[in-house]
Amino acid sequence: MTAADIRGPRLSLALGFVLLLFAAGVFVFAPAQNVWIDESTQLSGMTLPVGQLIPWLTGKLALPLGTPPDRMPPLSYLVDHMAWLVFGSTPIAFRLFHAAIVGGALLLLMTAMARRFNGRSALITGLVLALSPKFIELAVEIRAYPFFTAISCAQIALLLGGDVAAKPKRLALFVLLGLASAYTHYFGVVATSAYFVAVLADTRRWRDAIQAVLAYGVMALLWLGLIPFVTGATSISSATEVAQTGVGALAAYLFQLLGSAAQMVNPVAAALYFGGAALLVLLGVLGLLMLLGRERLEARYNVAFALALALAAGVSVTVLAGFAIKGFNALAPRYNLWALPLLALLIGVAADGLIGLPGKAARRARYGALALLAIGAIWAQAGFLGRAQWYIHGPSAALEETIAKAGDNKAVVYVATGSPTWSWGYFPLYWRHRATLPQWLLTADGAHVVRIGIGGDPNGAPQPLSALDSFSHLVVARIDLKTYKDLRAVVASGGAMAAPADLAPTLSQAGWQPAQAIARPGFYTLTGQIYGHRPTP
Repeated sequence: MTAADIRGPRLSLALGFVLLLFAAGVFVFAPAQNVWIDESTQLSGMTLPVGQLIPWLTGKLALPLGTPPDRMPPLSYLVDHMAWLVFGSTPIAFRLFHAAIVGGALLLLMTAMARRFNGRSALITGLVLALSPKFIELAVEIRAYPFFTAISCAQIALLLGGDVAAKPKRLALFVLLGLASAYTHYFGVVATSAYFVAVLADTRRWRDAIQAVLAYGVMALLWLGLIPFVTGATSISSATEVAQTGVGALAAYLFQLLGSAAQMVNPVAAALYFGGAALLVLLGVLGLLMLLGRERLEARYNVAFALALALAAGVSVTVLAGFAIKGFNALAPRYNLWALPLLALLIGVAADGLIGLPGKAARRARYGALALLAIGAIWAQAGFLGRAQWYIHGPSAALEETIAKAGDNKAVVYVATGSPTWSWGYFPLYWRHRATLPQWLLTADGAHVVRIGIGGDPNGAPQPLSALDSFSHLVVARIDLKTYKDLRAVVASGGAMAAPADLAPTLSQAGWQPAQAIARPGFYTLTGQIYGHRPTP
C-alpha cells in the first residue's frame, strides 16, 4: 500500500466497515448488559472527589458506599469522574463512552497496521476484534478494562511505527503510555514490560538501547507510586484466589487470550473459530521460526517477530507468576486483556501471508484457516448477540423488572445456593436503591432469614420467617452460576427454562402465596418469584 492508498478510500472503507460491525455489537450488547458487582463499585467510587478517592483506593479511608472496596489504580476512576460530571450516574452513557474509546483505539491500531504492513492485514485484524464477543463485552464494561485495552492498542500502534528507542519523542510517548497503562490496571506493568521487549528488539545501536533502558528505569521508578494501591488491594482481599496451573488450566488460559466462554456455547462455531485461529497461529509461528533460522539475530528487526517476542515474554511471565504467586490469580482472563489486540494483529499478518510458510500448500492452508475463522466468528457472534441476555454479568435488570411489579412495601429475599451468588443481585440493587430496599438471605434450611448488612454482610443473627411479615410482597430470587456446557443443554432443550411453581416452599408454609415467576437462563441464571400474603379465610 502506498501512502496515497493509506489516506485513500480503500482504507477508509475498511475502517468504516469494521467500525460499523463494532458499533452494531456495542449497540446490541450495551443495553442488555446489567450493572454487576464490580461495576457497582466503579459507579460508586467515580462520584468521589480526588481527596477521598485516592485514600479510599489505598485503603486509608473507609466510606459507607455499601459496595465492595476496589483494588484498582486510580486512572480509570479519575477519567470516569470527569465523565460523571457530564453524564451523571447513567450506566448506558458510560458503556457507550467506554466503547467509543475502545472503538477509537481499534481504528488507530488498524491505521498503524496499514502503514506498516498493508490494508488487508489491518482489515483482518479489525474483523477479528470487531467480531469477538470478548472484545464487545470488555468495550462496554464500566471498569478499567476498556481503558486498559485501548492503551494496549495505542502501545502496539506506537511500536508499529518503529524506532521507538532511537527517537526521543517516541520513547517519551512510550513511557507516558506505560505509566497510563499501569495506573489504569496493575497488569499494565506486565503489558508495558512485554512491549519493552519489542522496543529493545528493534534497537540497532547501543546508544539507543542504553537510552531505552534508562527510560524504562525512570518508568519503573514512577511505577513505585502504585505501592500504596497494591497495599490497599492486599488489605481488602477477603479470599485467597489461587491460579490453577494444571495442563487443562493452562490450555484454558491460552484459549481465553483470544476467545470467551460465549463462543463455546455453539460447539460447531467454536470448533471452526478456534481451529482456524490455531492453524493461523501455527503457520505464523513456523514462518517466524524460518525467519529466525534464515536471518538469525537480524530477525528481530522484523516488527511482527518483535511483537511475537513481546507476546511470548508477557505470557511466559504471567504463567510463571501463576505458579509462584499464591493468593492472586495471575491467569485470570480479565487481567490479560492487553494480549487480545496483539494476538489479533499476529493472526492478521499470518492470514495475509506476511509471516508464514512459503508455497502453494501453505497458501491454501492459510486461506482455508481464514475461512474457518471467519465462518466461526460470524456464527458465534450472531449467537452471542442474538442471546445477549445469556452473556450479561449479572441479573440485576431482571430483578429490577420483578421488583417493579411487586408494588410498595417490599423486600428481596435470596435463596441460598451454597456459595454467595446472592451478591450478584445484592450489590447492584444496593447501588441503585441503597437502604430503601431491604434485602434478606434465606438460610439453607429455609427456616430463617438474615438481613444482609451494608457492605454485603450476611453474618447477622438469623431471624424467624415472621420477621418478613411487615412487608406486603417479597421478591424471592435464586442466582446460579452456569458454564457454557449448561447453556448448551438449555439450547438443546429449546432455549428456555420453566419458571418455578414455588421457589421457596418454606415461605409458602409460613403463610406467603407464590405468584408471578420468572426464569432467565444465562451464565448468571435467575429464577425469581413474587410472594404476597395469603388471604385470610
